[in-house]
Amino acid sequence: MVRIAIAGVATGIVVILAASAIVTGFQESIPVKFTGFWGHIQISRLELSQSFEQRPFRLRADQLDSIRKHPEVQWVAPYATKAGILRTDEAFEGIVLKGIDASYRTSFLQSTLTAGKMPNFKGAEPSNEILLPESVAKKLELKVGDKIQCYFIQEPPRLRVFTISGIYKLGIEGEFSKPYVVSDLRHIRKLNGWEDDQMGSMEVHLGGMKAVQSTSYQLSDQLDVTLEAYSIQDLYPNLFNWLNLFDLNKQVLMIIMLLVAGINMVSALFILILERTQTIGLFKAFGMQTRSISSLFVLTGAYIAGMGMLIGNLLAMVFFWLQTRYKIIGLDESSYYVDAVPLAIGWQEWLVLNLLTFASCVVLLLLPAFAISRIRPVEAIRFS
Repeated sequence: MVRIAIAGVATGIVVILAASAIVTGFQESIPVKFTGFWGHIQISRLELSQSFEQRPFRLRADQLDSIRKHPEVQWVAPYATKAGILRTDEAFEGIVLKGIDASYRTSFLQSTLTAGKMPNFKGAEPSNEILLPESVAKKLELKVGDKIQCYFIQEPPRLRVFTISGIYKLGIEGEFSKPYVVSDLRHIRKLNGWEDDQMGSMEVHLGGMKAVQSTSYQLSDQLDVTLEAYSIQDLYPNLFNWLNLFDLNKQVLMIIMLLVAGINMVSALFILILERTQTIGLFKAFGMQTRSISSLFVLTGAYIAGMGMLIGNLLAMVFFWLQTRYKIIGLDESSYYVDAVPLAIGWQEWLVLNLLTFASCVVLLLLPAFAISRIRPVEAIRFS
């Protein structure tokens, strides 16, 4: 029974730590993909239209300087989007061109490459190199180095021939109504007849997700009335509502597993008490105090809890290492936005969960102590 109780506590702590790490992993890894591609905040015109054909604007030097000096802002970069159609001899695909310039930090995009390299947008002339989504490359049977025609439906219609410099995969394409092809911003400016300092939107990248909403409000106050700063939560509310639901699931699962671990331990102690009822009666008959007898079983319970937590923590660390290194539990990336179960937990949270588990077990140890206090020496010896 002691071994079973230890196994129950170990299982409980493994599940608690795993649940917390998985929830945190999802809540951290998925937003990173969205913010890496779109920024934490987007500054654009205040309008109801959801068209890919953006209306241009420019930021004054003092506004841009104020945004860059905000304590939460790490970097900013302009971009613009434009709808188009990629066409080969056998097929075609509707896409959205996302134009970026040389000021754009491409470290995240580089991490998503599955083939090729990043285009070079630092030349004096607009670059014809593009990054193509992996899904489009497979559908049109394209590879790095191929040339592709892109048609833009406007008056008059325009055609551009691009060279595929790299192929990337975000894993969040299901949230986009159209696949995004990364290109040189100067192409979109020329196609739309914009000036060199005009943009469709401005990406604002922060140090993390904690101050996104408050920072977006602060930046909005600094902009003209025709502009608005939209946080990533504003742009993808369903996604972040889904991620927030994980907190409730984690809390429910933790409560259940704490109860399971505690009940396993208490059940084992009750069985030990029943087996030792005659001995407890004799101890009381000889004058031993109930508190002293209870302390023996409390120490046994503490041993069960401590040993179970030690084994559980070791098993959890092994599981975390295997999952992080070998991704033993995979996921459908098109549905979950990640290809394997993500894990993320800080040492503070790890310590708090262990202390919470131990405290819960200690509280539940009061039940066996109460049962011992109810044992009468005469009855225990008579019916032994």
